[in-house]
Amino acid sequence: MNDQNLYANRIHVRKDKTNPRRVAILSLLLFYSSPGWPLLFAGIVLVVAAVALHGWAAGYLSRAGYAEREKKLTIRGPYRHNRNPYYLAQLMMDTGFFLLGGQPLLLLLYLPIILMVYKRWIANEEIFLEKEFGEDYRALKKEVPRWLFQFKPAAARGHELAFQWATYKINRELPRSQSHLSLMLLFVLFFVFSNPLAQIDFWLRLTLLAVIAVWLVVRDIYPIEGSVKSFGWGVAALCLMAFAFFLLTWAPLWKTWSGAAGWLAIASGLYCSLAVTASAFPGFASPAAERKPKILTRPLCQWYILALGLGLLSCTLAGVWTGIVAALVAWALNIGRLITVNFLPRSARVATALSILVGVTSSFAVLRQISERL
Repeated sequence: MNDQNLYANRIHVRKDKTNPRRVAILSLLLFYSSPGWPLLFAGIVLVVAAVALHGWAAGYLSRAGYAEREKKLTIRGPYRHNRNPYYLAQLMMDTGFFLLGGQPLLLLLYLPIILMVYKRWIANEEIFLEKEFGEDYRALKKEVPRWLFQFKPAAARGHELAFQWATYKINRELPRSQSHLSLMLLFVLFFVFSNPLAQIDFWLRLTLLAVIAVWLVVRDIYPIEGSVKSFGWGVAALCLMAFAFFLLTWAPLWKTWSGAAGWLAIASGLYCSLAVTASAFPGFASPAAERKPKILTRPLCQWYILALGLGLLSCTLAGVWTGIVAALVAWALNIGRLITVNFLPRSARVATALSILVGVTSSFAVLRQISERL
């Protein structure tokens, strides 16, 4: 594997590593359940310990042999107890947040996903470090565990570096620690005063979570192209369509929003749809990738924004869920090379067609809101 491909894979997995945590935290905030005192205490202990371990590791992260790229492996601080203290701390922290959010059973779903992601990242990083340090790193792998924290430290080696506050700050650990502790405090406030988000309709909260999760999927997590056709992804798409069929037979999802909620849906839907429509006009934006609007950087993102916008213009949860599932189906088929999702062509014909579609749909939505008020 050459250096360029190795670097690209590391960046790809980094996105894969961050977004599941974002979705997990959002899920806990939206569907918080009072944990009781034992879980609350255990969660606080885990989060505080994880913040301390993460910060301890951050004070050593730019050690010689990593930042300066000297051919000498340096093992100091927490790296004598665990090869990957960052990931161990993140797992501890996530477990603590699930306890604080009163959803410990969701760990049965979350942990296999995040462990699979971390395993990919760590395996990729170990290839890099073995190439960099050779036999020294292979010896370290025998002395220091990948996941467990061993209380008897391995022998120190390499440059005589101590924990440095300057390194801690350079790694932006102070704002990171503050954000994690603030989130912990927010869960404590939910425990004391109850979660105000619980007043929002369950399906609205679930829809918000799905919108954000699917956006992260089509934009960041797997912006990849399969090399061969895979009918397994076709089966996944069929399962998603079956899920959508049964979901959309539920009558309350077709209840029309009215009043402020309806007008907000129309405004949001128009914004999403017109953003995609405008990008189809020739000359609207430079074809150079670096000058494209960031919100429309990938083909699936354009189609997802359009489908979501049209769903919002329907002023129903069913319409929004149709857009959500349509994007996931297209994503699965695209990875399996069963279809190819291209950018919207920059042509007046396509732009005109989209303008008519958005105009007619929004007109119906506006007229329905006016008629309901009359």
